[in-house]
Amino acid sequence: MSELPHIDAILLTHAHADHLSFRSLRLLRGLSSTIPIYAPAAIARWLDREGISSARVIEAGRPVQIANITIRTAVARHVGARYGVDRWRGAAHMYLLDNGSVSVLFTGDTAITPAVTTLAESLLPRRVDVALLPIGFAPRWKEYLFRRGHLTAADALSLFEQVNARILIPFHWGTFRHVTSGAYDAIRVLRSLLEDHAKAAQVKILSPGESLLVTNAEEDVSPTR
Repeated sequence: MSELPHIDAILLTHAHADHLSFRSLRLLRGLSSTIPIYAPAAIARWLDREGISSARVIEAGRPVQIANITIRTAVARHVGARYGVDRWRGAAHMYLLDNGSVSVLFTGDTAITPAVTTLAESLLPRRVDVALLPIGFAPRWKEYLFRRGHLTAADALSLFEQVNARILIPFHWGTFRHVTSGAYDAIRVLRSLLEDHAKAAQVKILSPGESLLVTNAEEDVSPTR
């Protein structure tokens, strides 16, 4: 944690344990207890009750300004309740970060939904520079239900084309084994799809320890240790 750069803010998309770690938040607050943590209303209130007083509510359609970064928020297509029965904590957000020159779309978990393209189009006549999109894998018998709240690798490529972003960085792979899928199933499928995909060169697969430097004119992938 001590090797992290200065953190201006933390954006939480929803309450699932792989997106909201109380232990990680408390470790980050050890660096600075004033780091604002933006989250859907029910989650922000939950964090506050747990003693994380820097939690802030962020709402869809109401931009937030942090230094020179404008954060726009929209509703993701995903049920984000942590325990299944706590549906009042089910809100899930996606975020568009823009400094007027470079922009990043971070969807969190979502299925394909018009809200993604609407959020991206809020930048017009500019376009999104980097789309951070999740990729998941489900066996055939589970795929229909899975795609109601998640993206498969094929869905992520389709959404990438719909938002017309310059670069796609896939995430949500290589971190843990799910009950019905391995940690690397989704990225293996994505790599196979990219073999003859028209936008393969615009997809940047970053392994742990790598970073992507993006400007409004060029991009570069380089390892960090």
